[in-house]
Amino acid sequence: MPLQQIAHQIITLADRRASTPVLVTPPYLSFRKQFFIELARELTAHTERDLRIDWYRDLPGVRTIISDHLAAWQVKSVNRVLARLSTANEHQFLKAEGSNHSSQATGPSDSNAVRQSTHHERAAAPTQMATLQITAAIARPGGKTRDLVIGLSDIRQKLPEWTTAIWLGTSQEEVKRWHAA
Repeated sequence: MPLQQIAHQIITLADRRASTPVLVTPPYLSFRKQFFIELARELTAHTERDLRIDWYRDLPGVRTIISDHLAAWQVKSVNRVLARLSTANEHQFLKAEGSNHSSQATGPSDSNAVRQSTHHERAAAPTQMATLQITAAIARPGGKTRDLVIGLSDIRQKLPEWTTAIWLGTSQEEVKRWHAA
């Protein structure tokens, strides 16, 4: 499924159906850092909300403890890149706003007004953030005024009622086999 289609489905589920979308994958499938970056870019292009990805990891066992440590390392790495992207986007926005206002100034009194309006707009600059976090519970949908929350889970997890699964990298037969085991 193309990333644009996934992003559209996520936004539709979150905004129109009051459900938390969850990307569900087989346990052998993992995402690289670039997937999260491109997903965040695609979603922030279509919404003004901050993005939070809840990586649902609630399985018992020693292997889970070890894999949670590896997952925590991956989360830190992804969040560093996402933070750099949001900072770069904010600087680009402020630079574009500054050049727009500078070209409008015609005299000394206008430049002072431009400086003041730029200062006020800096507070209102869109500073969309995207973060990934490991969690034992996926957040409930919060409406259009709160963060856009997306769950990330594997087939073995039991999802809460307020979520809707978006199946990636699996077939319905495989889902039935995992749930039967």
